[in-house]
Amino acid sequence: MEVPMLPMRFLHRARSLYPRKTAIICHQVEETYEDFSQRVNQLSRALHRVGVKQGDRVAYLALNCHRMIEGYYGVPQIGAILLCLNIRLHPEEIAFIINDATPKVLVVSPQLLPLWTAIQDKCPSVQHVWLMEPSPSPSPFPTYDDMLACESPDAPEVPVINENDVAELFYTSGTTGSPKGVMMTYRNLYAHALSTLATVNFNDEVIQIVGTVPLFHVNGWGSPHYLVAVGATQVVVPRFDPELFGEAVQRTRATHALLVPTMLNSLLNSPAVEHYDFSSLQQILLGGAATAYSLIEEARNRLECECIVGYGLTETCPIVSIAYVKSSLKTLPRSEQNRLQSLTGLPAVGIDVEIFDSSGQPLPHDGQHPGELGVRADSVMKGYWNRPEDTAKAFHNGWFLTGDVAVIDSEGYINIVDRKKDIVISGGENISSLHVEDVLYAHPDILEAAVIGIPDPKWGEIPHAIVVPKAGHNISLDQLQAFCRERLGGFEVPKSWEIAESLPKTGTGKIMKHILREKFRSPSRS
Repeated sequence: MEVPMLPMRFLHRARSLYPRKTAIICHQVEETYEDFSQRVNQLSRALHRVGVKQGDRVAYLALNCHRMIEGYYGVPQIGAILLCLNIRLHPEEIAFIINDATPKVLVVSPQLLPLWTAIQDKCPSVQHVWLMEPSPSPSPFPTYDDMLACESPDAPEVPVINENDVAELFYTSGTTGSPKGVMMTYRNLYAHALSTLATVNFNDEVIQIVGTVPLFHVNGWGSPHYLVAVGATQVVVPRFDPELFGEAVQRTRATHALLVPTMLNSLLNSPAVEHYDFSSLQQILLGGAATAYSLIEEARNRLECECIVGYGLTETCPIVSIAYVKSSLKTLPRSEQNRLQSLTGLPAVGIDVEIFDSSGQPLPHDGQHPGELGVRADSVMKGYWNRPEDTAKAFHNGWFLTGDVAVIDSEGYINIVDRKKDIVISGGENISSLHVEDVLYAHPDILEAAVIGIPDPKWGEIPHAIVVPKAGHNISLDQLQAFCRERLGGFEVPKSWEIAESLPKTGTGKIMKHILREKFRSPSRS
């Protein structure tokens, strides 16, 4: 028997088994799985009524909200394609994405209306605009809830859907060119949810904070699918803020959370860590960027919860690996177990990984030979929207090439050494910027750090460090260099330094090294 792998089956299961259980908590709104399912049906019907057909795109330019999670089901239920836009992009970049994807409907938060009105004349494909919630000032656009109120909560008629059809479209950040639309199929999303559930221990007792990582980011880390599949509760916060996060954990007794390292770092250096009750928190899943072990250790000690590193990409829906200790290795000293948990981790169930040299040949899994990490799985994207050439370049002999340089050891643990473009090559030696950053994060006065390669007439490149001090702390560059010399090889120690008030970040908290490079190489700095 073959049953199409469609994520809507997760919601059907949850509604059947947990109809009165809380599915979503968003501000003062609580939806049971019965409520959630009915609103999803109303959304599907409302979209159909305004002319959305199978294959059409429906875009969200919105802050995190329970209505966006409804979109994860109501849009693909009728065969349409969900497009969540990164609200932190420049208006011209958002206009580029809209014109590339040509959505028919746009759902926009009232707070973001000025952003939309600035580009609406450049986006002719958008025929209908709905306000995510009522606007405090008069608006010509209907609200989302008003559109749903006109519809029946019964299941709509749905077309025959092929599991290999595109269900979601998420755009890469465009740091190396124009943003590219990653096509995620129904099968990709379904397989990713099952892979995550088979690797991480989630069940119907889980109450997870999901709004910290924006829902426009890499498929919301897949949480709208795998949490619904097991009947868990999702707590939505509009954005990450230490106070908002602490209040949400305390109020809902949340057990799990998704964070990126800069968010966790911000939390641990905020008064919120002392003001709120985090005793219910059992696990934090960290992803989206490399994580210094010193940060993981501090989080475990101060929040008294498990802190797990995950790795993934938009193109893999996203989770590829999770850093946990295999049972056969739990006899190792605690320090060695801690080291394993700070690595990129073991591939999730159903994920194959390999490392390749510059000629495309596999390298030994001995922890010593770095190469480009390749991934092969049912959760890997179909390709890039309208970009057949870019799609072809992203694959090698059936493997998706991540652009990350990694080693794999004899136990199967992956460790990302660096992004290909972030490796610093100085005098012929490869320097891992991530390794140098790990050392800098261990310094007690440093809040944030980034290491980039800058041109040097003698060595070709030298490592340049930009550091942000903790509030009330002073940093001595002479002491920093001495600190690094004790922990790094001489060629790895930064040869150039900057002290900054902050580092540029994406909407998901990832440090934007390309901006640091551009700034350093600008004429004013030459």
